[in-house]
Amino acid sequence: MITAKSTQWTTFQTPACQVDFPDGTLQNRMNQLWNTNLSGFTRQGITGNPWTATNSSDQTWYFDPTTTDISEGQYAQITWSPVPGRIKYYFPNISNANMWSLADTGYDTAGNTFGQIPADPCDASDTAKIPYGPYGPRGWQDEYCEWSITRNAQGQIVRIDFTCENPEYWNTLWMVSPQRVVELYRSTLDKPQIALEDLYLRDSAGNPVIDASTGRPAYDPLNRWNRGTASTASAGGAMHLTSTPNTLQTEIGLGGAATTPRTSGNANPNTLICCAQFGQIGRNSDPHIGQSVNLVVTPPTPAIPSAKATLANPPGLYIQTPNFGRITGPRGVDPRTFWTVKRGQQSLTDPAGNSLPGNFILHAVFEVPAELGFTISDLQVDGVPVQWAAQIAQTFNMQIAAMALPQQPGPAAQACAGSPAVSQAQALQLFNTPVFDAMLATSVANPVGQPMNLASNSTMIAPHIEPGAVRRPLTLVLTGLLDPPQLPNVSFGPGVHVSGGAMQRVNYAIPGNTYPSDSWALSLLVNVDADAAPGLRDALVSNPGQTATIAMPALLNVVDPVTKDMA
Repeated sequence: MITAKSTQWTTFQTPACQVDFPDGTLQNRMNQLWNTNLSGFTRQGITGNPWTATNSSDQTWYFDPTTTDISEGQYAQITWSPVPGRIKYYFPNISNANMWSLADTGYDTAGNTFGQIPADPCDASDTAKIPYGPYGPRGWQDEYCEWSITRNAQGQIVRIDFTCENPEYWNTLWMVSPQRVVELYRSTLDKPQIALEDLYLRDSAGNPVIDASTGRPAYDPLNRWNRGTASTASAGGAMHLTSTPNTLQTEIGLGGAATTPRTSGNANPNTLICCAQFGQIGRNSDPHIGQSVNLVVTPPTPAIPSAKATLANPPGLYIQTPNFGRITGPRGVDPRTFWTVKRGQQSLTDPAGNSLPGNFILHAVFEVPAELGFTISDLQVDGVPVQWAAQIAQTFNMQIAAMALPQQPGPAAQACAGSPAVSQAQALQLFNTPVFDAMLATSVANPVGQPMNLASNSTMIAPHIEPGAVRRPLTLVLTGLLDPPQLPNVSFGPGVHVSGGAMQRVNYAIPGNTYPSDSWALSLLVNVDADAAPGLRDALVSNPGQTATIAMPALLNVVDPVTKDMA
């Protein structure tokens, strides 16, 4: 049992209950924004996709832990390895050295990048191939844990930064205080040389892009200090997750999709993930997480009661303490002394004093003190000399803390997700237009040389707009349009007035997706009445001749312009 409802959290807590502001006013603002964002993500996960997919919506066996009585709930720990599982899945004969090298750098020991893989691994008859993804400066690290490596002049590893912090948190933090973000970058990465201007999103002319949500420069999630796996004094570092599927909103969406029982059963995680279409085969994380959640809803035996499921509060992905017994070094050193938790906590308790399972580490550094006279490269893992950071990564697990809430009877099984005979217009994402234009125009290099742009590293955080706003340029990204496309009808509810303009075809990975795909970007001008009700607004869109009945939750946030006054 968990706790009585009177003593449970009634708002979403920050990951690991992290407190990043000594100033109570700013921390309260952060907590409010975080709860708003997570509430929206949760509604999106429960809604699913009723527009362009079948058997993929109304996922009500996933629940909001802040509005549901969880007094009968039970915590559960779901763990997996942070080393990218798809490398070994697609290249089963690869040597350990080449696997570790690919995991660290995107290249094997001979300097070759990833090979081609099946375009549709769920269809054995499909022989089409695509470059290995996800793309990006460390996109292949797709197990909700990413790392950067610092080497000395001799090529020896002297420091490894491991992070599992979601990009939504850092974007929210930036909306409250860019100055606090740069301070945390400096203290976490131990790089006092990081400048605030290094973190700005810039346009093609190099000018900072102003985010109308705050009236300040927008944040660049792939800035020079959070890019790639090599960390030096002038660039590089791992502050938060950057692989396109490594988002918290996606994890919530996966949890929602995984609560639907399938006629395919849940005995095989890959069969289930192909049926439900909530992730990628071969990952250590998503297939295992999805199967674990589905087994809670539909247990393998009638003796076990069915249950609803959710990510336990505080939702997040968390690093676990390594098995230090696998690591040995000179003079019998204790490797535990090389591990420093920079952000997060070893343990958490809920408001009733119940312990949550596992550790809640957000950022950890593995580093041998210089005064010892040796480096990480002088250590061994399982008796093998350390040449790659992935060898250290294999000594620990990742986790989510889930919650099961018994409910009888269980839901009926549905057929596999598919495509409807007629698709409806689907709102995917909303941007302040200058931010979208800059991200779309920013190319992102990656080892496989696949075209990619920075929009793939955007988030589902709803843009802010204040009452009384006039002709605010926003860009709505959609799919499911008619062929040829016609201007859809768009509504954000009472007090918000929309006029649509030009449409363009765009290609990027919608937040959480592994691969880029084609969508439509619709330019909007938005006016808001001075007395418009504040709060998250859903986007109801429809093609001409169709009637929209279900809105995409939480795409726009009508707020007082308080964030513009923050530090």
